[in-house]
Amino acid sequence: MRECRKCKSSEYTNKNLIMLINECGHPLCKNCVDNLFARNAAPCEVCGKMLKKNNFWEQVFDDPVIEKENFIRKRIRKIYNLREADFPNLREFNDYLERVETIVMNLIHEEDVDGTEKEIKAFQEAHGEDIERNRKKLGPDELWIQQQIREESAMKARLHDLRSTDEFKVHQDNQNIKEAKEVIKELRDSNVAAGLILDRERKRQIEQELEEREEVERRKKMKKDRKRLDGISFAAHRIAGRAYIHKPVLLELNGPPMPTMEEIESSGYLQWVREPSAHRRAGGFTSAIACYRALLEVRLDLFAVQQKKSIAIDG
Repeated sequence: MRECRKCKSSEYTNKNLIMLINECGHPLCKNCVDNLFARNAAPCEVCGKMLKKNNFWEQVFDDPVIEKENFIRKRIRKIYNLREADFPNLREFNDYLERVETIVMNLIHEEDVDGTEKEIKAFQEAHGEDIERNRKKLGPDELWIQQQIREESAMKARLHDLRSTDEFKVHQDNQNIKEAKEVIKELRDSNVAAGLILDRERKRQIEQELEEREEVERRKKMKKDRKRLDGISFAAHRIAGRAYIHKPVLLELNGPPMPTMEEIESSGYLQWVREPSAHRRAGGFTSAIACYRALLEVRLDLFAVQQKKSIAIDG
């Protein structure tokens, strides 16, 4: 039976009791959470760990340990998402899976939590690119789930079509029987010529057949559109290629070579440049950047006139 450790409320005393739980695995009732976490953050009443009100979720399982395990596994799964294809052999992949289970158990039972957290952080930094790639790419389990969902949706659509077709046929048969009785009654009791009544009935039957054909075509079109939409994927297609390597741009100055930023700062260039005020300076901007741009504009195409003269003399 669920019971709040703070106010001792239980499902026996309160039929509308709502239990909430956080990452530490110690549940509290909703009223206690609202009172204790009025400022959004407060320590846990049992373990003293700082918790946030926004991180509470409604308890589903009676055992809080299972709730804690689900939370930890979801968190670890987002980081340790490598697959068999990322390892050179099956042995290393199995060792990796075994290590993941060890990490999960350490966090659940709070054994060497600091060391485990450092290991998780180191793994995330070392395999950041692989983690991001696998996060955007569906694995075999996700693909199987999607396939099962598509098959189930298709089966429901077929059952709905068959049910609609059967109901339509039954309704149409009842309607034809009713109309046939009305025609017989009219031929027997009406003073209108029988030929006119039969011609009108033939015309009505032709119109009804056309409507039935249109309905069949409409159902075929809906089924075709549904099948086409099921096959469309809006997921981003990631194309693996060579890693980007930055190459500095070679600037043709046509003038004396430019000093580096370090040379500008150490060679006395900045004593002739006004230092910008701190409250007006944008992030990352320094006076060396303005000095570098001024030197670039002065040196750019400085040798152009000399080259033109040499070309004229050679000519």
